[in-house]
Amino acid sequence: MASRIIFTDVAPKQQHISRARVCDLFLDTPECNAHTTAADILWSSTPLLTLPRYEYKMCSRMAASILKGALPKDAEGDRAAAELIAADDAQYEDFAIKMASGLRYDTSKGYGEGAGRLAELRKLLWASKWTCALFDTRRWVGDLEDAYQEAWRRWVSGESGDIYL
Repeated sequence: MASRIIFTDVAPKQQHISRARVCDLFLDTPECNAHTTAADILWSSTPLLTLPRYEYKMCSRMAASILKGALPKDAEGDRAAAELIAADDAQYEDFAIKMASGLRYDTSKGYGEGAGRLAELRKLLWASKWTCALFDTRRWVGDLEDAYQEAWRRWVSGESGDIYL
C-alpha cells in the first residue's frame, strides 16, 4: 500500500535511528547500497533487504557485507542472509513482497506486536546486535591497533606486504 511508504528529510542522528525503528523493512538501492545508513538501520533492528547487483562495484556490495556483519554466525544468521540478500531484480521484488505480505500486527493488547518472518528477523537483529561483529567496537579498535603495531614492526624491519587480521 502506497500510504505505508514514507519519505523523510535529513534528521539528527538520534531521530534518524528512532525513525528507522518504525520501518517494517528497509529496501536498499542496488546501484549504490546504503553504507552508514545500513548500519544505522540494522542498529535499530530493522531488517534490510539488499541486492548486490554488481560484483565488481564495491558500492553495490556494501549493504550485504554490513548485513552479514550484523547477523549471528550460525544457521539462523545464514538463513536470514539468504532471505535478505537477493541475487537479482526478480528475487529482490519477490523477497520484498513475501516479507511484507507475511507481516501481521496483533493489536489486541493495545499496541501492535508483529508476527511473521519480518518480526522474527527484527528480534534476531535485536538479539545479535550486542554480540555481532558489526557493532563490536572493542574488537574493531583492537584489530586496528594490532594492524598499526604490525605496520610499524614491518616498517622498522624493512618488510613489506599486506597485513591481514
